[in-house]
Amino acid sequence: MDSLRNKITQFFNKIKSFAFNFGYKFKGLKNTFQLGRTQAELDKKLVFSLAKSRWPSFKQLKYIKIYLNASEKLVIGACFAVILLSLVFLAARFYKTHLQIIPVAGGDYVEGTIGSIKYINPLYASVSDLDSDIAELVYSSLFKRNGNAELVNDLAESYEISSDGKTYTIKIRLDAIWHNGSPLTVDDIIFTFETIKNVRYKSPLRAGFTGVEIFKVDDKTIKFSLAEPYAAFLDLLNFGILPQELWQQIEPTSASLAELNLKPVGSGKYKFKSLVKDRSGNIRTYILIRNDSYYGSKAYINTISFKLFGNLEEIISALNNNLIDGISYLSEFNRPQVVAQDSLNFYNLNLPKISAMFFNLKSNPAIADKKVRQALAYAIDKNKIVSEVMAGNARIIDGPILSNNFAYNSEIKKYNYNIASSSRLLAEAGWKIIELTAADIAQAQADLTAKEEAIKKQAEAKIKMGAGKWLMKNNDYLIVPLTTVDNQEYGKTAELIAKFWNDINVKTEVHLVPANQIQVDIIKSRNFNALIYGEITGADPDPYAFWHSSQIGQFGLNIADYANKEVDKLLEDGRLISDIKARQEKYKKFQEIIAEDEPAIFLYSPNYTYVQSKKIKGFNVKSIILPSDRFGGVNQWYINTGKKIVW
Repeated sequence: MDSLRNKITQFFNKIKSFAFNFGYKFKGLKNTFQLGRTQAELDKKLVFSLAKSRWPSFKQLKYIKIYLNASEKLVIGACFAVILLSLVFLAARFYKTHLQIIPVAGGDYVEGTIGSIKYINPLYASVSDLDSDIAELVYSSLFKRNGNAELVNDLAESYEISSDGKTYTIKIRLDAIWHNGSPLTVDDIIFTFETIKNVRYKSPLRAGFTGVEIFKVDDKTIKFSLAEPYAAFLDLLNFGILPQELWQQIEPTSASLAELNLKPVGSGKYKFKSLVKDRSGNIRTYILIRNDSYYGSKAYINTISFKLFGNLEEIISALNNNLIDGISYLSEFNRPQVVAQDSLNFYNLNLPKISAMFFNLKSNPAIADKKVRQALAYAIDKNKIVSEVMAGNARIIDGPILSNNFAYNSEIKKYNYNIASSSRLLAEAGWKIIELTAADIAQAQADLTAKEEAIKKQAEAKIKMGAGKWLMKNNDYLIVPLTTVDNQEYGKTAELIAKFWNDINVKTEVHLVPANQIQVDIIKSRNFNALIYGEITGADPDPYAFWHSSQIGQFGLNIADYANKEVDKLLEDGRLISDIKARQEKYKKFQEIIAEDEPAIFLYSPNYTYVQSKKIKGFNVKSIILPSDRFGGVNQWYINTGKKIVW
């Protein structure tokens, strides 16, 4: 028992000894730790008291490699790479979303064109496309056309139309000034209108304002009074305004000779700068400069120059040699001659032009028959004409009002290519196919010596027809002389139509007439059986000038001399009504009658191809009424660009 007690006592003594020794050592360790911490704090305070800043200097940073181990260096390097990539990404994103490329002023545009410059004057400019182009840039008007050929305000600030459609009250903006610095006033507008109406000035615009009077209401307002309502009256008010101060000093009989015709003063986006003549006195270059005092959005391009050439081949050569930046008009036939087409923009603009074949119903008993005209229409493949002649740069049409016009009737009778329908109508009209052989022609040659006039006449007719299968009725052959302008477009169209008609056994004789003779020799005298010709119809659907019986004759535009009392009434009513739905109904019926009577075969509406160097940016015109309308948004064109930050 004593032995066991002694052992237990020894065990507890050892535990006490261990606890004592451990406690002593722990206390010593604690004291050492506390001493080290106190020493570190003292060292830190000492360093901070000697250092100018608690942040390391650039000299101290060079020792960071010594202080860091390899893994720490790798982590810090990766962090710096991530930060750098993030900064690059943020900079690129900022550049893309906040840095905008904008047009800035400067640069020059040179356009090649054909013709001569004579009248940069609203009174006479409409006679020449080139004069009209320059007048569009130089002058302001009450209304102008936007890129979709819609009529918008220019000098007009607002307008009102009376309930009876006979009074138009227009308020004028007061911030427009002439290129010489004088203010443009209501009096200038009244003067221009009265000048147009003055018979002594001989302006071609005069006829459009018969029965119209103008009055000054106040210094900001004018009023037009019409003898009869005319729905398209606003379309007439896009003529340029002349400065009364300058033009009233010139006698009307001398107006066409005035220097102001070549060195005009207007209030438009561009103003006259200079012109260059050759040794013969012909203008070769005409230069306009930006009008920095323009009341609207000012143009970016500094100068616009027109270089005049003798023919299109010279213009294309100049374009190929970078001597010009654009061509006023390029036909599809000449496009292959243009090199480096990738550096150019070819703008195909909608133009309200109708290319059609007009019949002279009084010239040929055969085509006086409606069924024959319809048969001839069915025999023409319009798709082939558009693809082969126009290279697809045209729209097929079926009537006198184009498909993009609000008055277009899509439900009219259409003469789609159909040989079976054509042959059926000819048979119903009494025409039968006969065949002339080579032997028949030889016999006809012999019959020319016969004494009987009837035999000689028949022989001459057979020889004229030649061998083949032809249509005959009452001993007369169906022959249609086809006349058109001597150019590639209409010449090739006439050749194709002659082939189409030959397929239905109709003899076709193609006659090409020089462009400068077609009006006097053919149209005015109505010296044709069938005529392929083009007409600019205008923005408003009113076709009165082309189809009303009052326009028949050498001074009218009713080329077919078409007369229909119901059509006359519809056209008279249609131009007097201002309500669009009511006008639509009138013109819808008009189109139905024309499609049934078929006094003309409506072929296609060509686009207007405008060519510009790709260095010219900002062109946004889609449709035009006149070629000069392509300059409608010229103040948005630009060559030079800059950058600005947008938030």
